[in-house]
Amino acid sequence: MNIPHHAEATPDGVNIMTRNDAGVYEHVELVTYECAVARLVVGEYDSQPDIGLAIHGAVADGGNNGWFDFTAQQHLEMWRWLVAAAFICDMKRENGTTSVAEADGTTSQVAIYSNGKTGIVVYPFSERLAMANNIEGAMIERYGTGQGTEHAITFYTRMIDADAGVISDFGREVLAELHDHFIADFEQNGLPEQPIAH
Repeated sequence: MNIPHHAEATPDGVNIMTRNDAGVYEHVELVTYECAVARLVVGEYDSQPDIGLAIHGAVADGGNNGWFDFTAQQHLEMWRWLVAAAFICDMKRENGTTSVAEADGTTSQVAIYSNGKTGIVVYPFSERLAMANNIEGAMIERYGTGQGTEHAITFYTRMIDADAGVISDFGREVLAELHDHFIADFEQNGLPEQPIAH
């Protein structure tokens, strides 16, 4: 398997590398763990899932090696990112992609969610936003910030099949219900005045 990017945990942060024409990995940059998490959160690697997953794995390795002490918020963001990435991969595999004209004039290949009757495009960033608003928001509203964050992390861990590295059946059910609600809302109320993405 030809993997063009590689990331590894070091005591100083995440070492990001790329494979050159000779097949040798070359250093691109060393970023702090905090910076790596922030880049994942803002979607810097959404169009490059291979490097995003490599960086996510390196950050997790850094935590496991004791080189990075996650805050509760960073822990939550890492799980949210992983669930969204796994769901997007699952939707691409199950439903394929479609070309979408972006606001900047470019065209993107975007994953499709389908409930069997209706489909909508799904972007990694909007998946994370929907999860933060609908899952984390509900947990924090019910249990308060500290306990709600911990409950959301536990909830997200159940949404991933860690052994297989894919979205779990539970995760697929939760996100299908969320997207089916979005579709029902669109069908009943039409598109909102302000554009939104799910």
